[in-house]
Amino acid sequence: MSDQITSSRPFDRIYSVDLVYQPDCWKLCGDAHCCSFSRHKARFKLLKGDGKPAQELPLLPGEFDFLSERGWTAQFRNVTRRTVVYCFGPGRVVYDTITSDRPGCACDHDTRTTVCRLYPLLPVFATDGRLLGTEPLGLYEELERIDGLEPACRLETLPFPQLNLYLELANAIASDPVLLFHTMAYRIVKHHVAARLEAARGETGSSSFSLFERALLRRKIFDHEAIKAELAILWAVFAERHGTAFLKAMEALPQET
Repeated sequence: MSDQITSSRPFDRIYSVDLVYQPDCWKLCGDAHCCSFSRHKARFKLLKGDGKPAQELPLLPGEFDFLSERGWTAQFRNVTRRTVVYCFGPGRVVYDTITSDRPGCACDHDTRTTVCRLYPLLPVFATDGRLLGTEPLGLYEELERIDGLEPACRLETLPFPQLNLYLELANAIASDPVLLFHTMAYRIVKHHVAARLEAARGETGSSSFSLFERALLRRKIFDHEAIKAELAILWAVFAERHGTAFLKAMEALPQET
């Protein structure tokens, strides 16, 4: 059990890793899908937006401060930050996001966010930080799978020449218990939502995108009791492994805005 957790996240290390799955990979899909998700958004009726550029990027805890301290939030143009706290009994998860109205890609290449460096592959961790494998990063990719659609992103595997860079990036995330916890909590939530939508599609035959939109608008995307129970189990493992240092670090995270 560690008795100290640094208050500064390892973002210098993360942002030094220039993981590029394939040169000019954004050209494979024809329209830089990972920066707009326009084909996915086109499947919605009410969540399409007003046609203006607006990209919401999830951040790891401490990442916004890291970007702000270096003046890198300017790349997003008129940036809006939002934090949402999800309490599940013994603890809480903080979902930190920024919305950019910059046309095209929201980030400059060298200062792109962690999620942009990882996309389209989410690292799958054990609770001790060991990397077990990868899976599709986003919920949209899960919806594609459920509906049997061809993936919009043409990158589906980790090219061998980039393996060491991916491992370095994953290890940087896993080195910090707070970042590791939030990455694993995100995966729990993603699987929870995908499983509910897959079950609903089996019952109704409706598109998972349509089901997702309806559930989101009706605030029925989660079975809160089920997801809180899963998060509480994960929390107990981290609290046991990392002790009061982990609990204090989690308490120091931003409140809801």
